[in-house]
Amino acid sequence: MDKKKKKVKLSSIIILAIVIVILIMVIVFAVKKLTQNDGDNAEMENTNLENNTVSYVQEIEDGIKVNTSTAMNTSKTLDGLLISNIQLSNRSGMTSFLADVTNNTDTATSVKTVEITLLSNNGEEMTKLTGIINALAPGETTELNIATTSDYITAYDFTIAEK
Repeated sequence: MDKKKKKVKLSSIIILAIVIVILIMVIVFAVKKLTQNDGDNAEMENTNLENNTVSYVQEIEDGIKVNTSTAMNTSKTLDGLLISNIQLSNRSGMTSFLADVTNNTDTATSVKTVEITLLSNNGEEMTKLTGIINALAPGETTELNIATTSDYITAYDFTIAEK
């Protein structure tokens, strides 16, 4: 009887060990599968983000791209200067920021160095561009034109500050 009990006990231990190994393999497989799905979801989100980006970037003639984001094209003010008629475009990898600047104050302004911060559609800073606004008499309008050799056409919004 003693030998029979030992064989049953040994068989039970072997069966228990096999069950534990199978459980560990199932858990490892499940975790690996979940991790892959998270990667697939992140990839899908990036694809959706790119598709959303394309929705406010339009290609016109000769490969010129124009940003039509409503946030990018919304007028802003800086110390009484109205920044309006904003255009962000890209041609051959060169991005141009073009805007009208109108002095809406009662006094003349001096030359100003400004910093344009281009923002992504989730509000993250993409880059900072430096430009110069000429001196303006009250009511006078000038053009702000800044260009960079990098491609920032997918910018969604911008801020402007005096440098």
